Amino acid sequence: MVVNLNRFSKKPSDFKIAVIGAGASGLSTAYELQKIGFNVDIYEKSQNLGGLAGALELSKGKIDSFYHHLFKSDKHILDFLNKNNIPVSVKFKRTKTGHIWDDKYFDISSIYSLRKSGLLSTYGFFRLLIGGAFIKYFPSNNLNNKLVHKYMKKLFGEEAASRIWEPLLNFKFGRFSKYMPYSWLRTRIQDRTIELGYLNRGFELIYDYIADQVIKNNGNVFTETFIKKIRLNTQKNKLLINGKSYDRAVITTSPKVNEKILKNINYKSNKIKYLGAICGVIEFDKKPIPSYWVGIADTNKKNKSSYKNFLAAISYAELDEEWNKSGKPSWPLYLASYCTKEHYMKFSHDQWKEKMIKAAIELNKLSSLDSISEKNIINFKLSFAEYAQPILSPSKKLFPDPEKAKFCYFANMHNIFPNDRGQNRAFYIGKVTAKKIHKELILDI
Repeated sequence: MVVNLNRFSKKPSDFKIAVIGAGASGLSTAYELQKIGFNVDIYEKSQNLGGLAGALELSKGKIDSFYHHLFKSDKHILDFLNKNNIPVSVKFKRTKTGHIWDDKYFDISSIYSLRKSGLLSTYGFFRLLIGGAFIKYFPSNNLNNKLVHKYMKKLFGEEAASRIWEPLLNFKFGRFSKYMPYSWLRTRIQDRTIELGYLNRGFELIYDYIADQVIKNNGNVFTETFIKKIRLNTQKNKLLINGKSYDRAVITTSPKVNEKILKNINYKSNKIKYLGAICGVIEFDKKPIPSYWVGIADTNKKNKSSYKNFLAAISYAELDEEWNKSGKPSWPLYLASYCTKEHYMKFSHDQWKEKMIKAAIELNKLSSLDSISEKNIINFKLSFAEYAQPILSPSKKLFPDPEKAKFCYFANMHNIFPNDRGQNRAFYIGKVTAKKIHKELILDI
């Protein structure tokens, strides 16, 4: 018997991998692949890296265009930062959290604050604690694919369900709220820690570092590069992307995009709905709200306030202690919500600006802070991402379903779901995807 030893002589540097999309999951996967030794090219249609973690410029410097913070449980991204010499530090601190219900502001920063706030009765308060403890410390996988809206009252009691959790679900997902699985709620509670962390120079620095590493290792980062089709060279068993040959591709784009670019390589997908994310940043010259985070859950139908167009307001300088240590103070305020592209396009940039300014002023009036007005605005920035929140009930393992295509691996947003921590989960997905490609091309060759 003659054994073809050449069959076993392949190494990672013999293979070329394309990564489509330079968001967090694409860049983290590219980093893991080049670390193993694969040749990697990254394709990004915009001029910026990081996707939802991109940055925008305000009067005192850059901040993330979509708000981000870290928990101490975000071990994947924290491990990456600890192992690499990146000039960025993560600082953790306790922050104040507010809750809007029935046109009133409640401080729910801690168990003590929540009890003192009057949002819940004594019974409702303890019933909420019991439900949260059950989910955090005694998770039930049997509930994962159950519809969570049917279990809210059973888990938290009537009062907490109607004043906190059900409005949160409805404000976040709108007409899709009845399709959300229990696993979304479970991961939301289990992932949380009391202290929040921020990067003193933003997430953008991390992704610039990864791009530099790819380039140093003979890879390429093609920004402002649009891909119309990915084709298959059947003779060589390779993918053809913009005139270049690749052994495999990692796809991080949305199913809507994938239907077009992967049409010629047997792309199959389950039906996946998703929402876009709209995020405005209003930079004020004085403090607009009394806490870092304000969740909006006002179900009072008589109240027509503009803030009800959004699910949260986030005061950046409350988390980043360095922001106001020098120069004139400023207070960037995020106003965020999920919505479809169709809903976003109903209003112009100026109309969204007007809605957000009104919402910020209304939220300010619910607090005991000095009042704010349009005269206090320094900057306004508006961002929208069409593909931000998948609506699907996950199986035990999403990877590589619910999408498939010849020679392709998928590391997009619905591979992160139901975890809410997109940046952290992206670094986990990067490791998983790189290991699968290595196993297929090298270990199983």
